[in-house]
Amino acid sequence: MPMTRRTTNWRTGTRRTGTRGRGITTAIRSFTPTSYNPMRFTPARREVTAKIQSFRNIHEQFTGTNKVTAFSPSAVNKWINFINSGSYIYKFTNTQFCRFFGTRFNRSAPTAAYKYLRTRFGGAIKGVTRGKGNTWLVAATPRVSARPFSSYTWK
Repeated sequence: MPMTRRTTNWRTGTRRTGTRGRGITTAIRSFTPTSYNPMRFTPARREVTAKIQSFRNIHEQFTGTNKVTAFSPSAVNKWINFINSGSYIYKFTNTQFCRFFGTRFNRSAPTAAYKYLRTRFGGAIKGVTRGKGNTWLVAATPRVSARPFSSYTWK
């Protein structure tokens, strides 16, 4: 009768049974496969979409045919730092901004809008400025749960 040798490989957890190195390899570990649930990725998907759109909102301010000279490289760096520190950049047209926050901002300076939004929403508002094409940019943290920030649709 030939000599049978049993060995266990500590790396793979497989057990070899056979005669002098020739034999069958069987797995001794079993695992239960986890099921794929796309709903688990919804918060991550929302966050990634918001960050990408925030960068796009900044990028639109200094590209294209109607370049804004008021948006300087230092201003761009400031707004990119808002995104890198966890804030989102919301872009509103002037009509939307006046409808959400009041018509007094139709001809108002961004500092007045910043002070108003800061008193209304607290420290979650990081910055407010006017953008290209009669738009407003608002940097706010994701923890703002009031409208219009909670109902903002990221494209």
